[in-house]
Amino acid sequence: MSDGVKRPGALQRKIDADRRVMTRQIDELVRDGFVDKISFDTKIPKVEYHLTALGVSLLPLIISLESWGEKNRAVLETALNEKQ
Repeated sequence: MSDGVKRPGALQRKIDADRRVMTRQIDELVRDGFVDKISFDTKIPKVEYHLTALGVSLLPLIISLESWGEKNRAVLETALNEKQ
């Protein structure tokens, strides 16, 4: 959602998650104020999601965590494999 409004199908394709699990997690983000849900009352129900100001304010932190994970991927994978 960092790059704009998303419909559920687009989100599901992007993160490759089970639709029901994804919907439950997004509903939690809506409840907590990070995401806004817009429902359209049409013959075929339509829903869109977008980040709230609070959600946008987290983007720098999320990007930093992603970068850290990528830099430490080999170490993390090695540690995980050793535990198995």
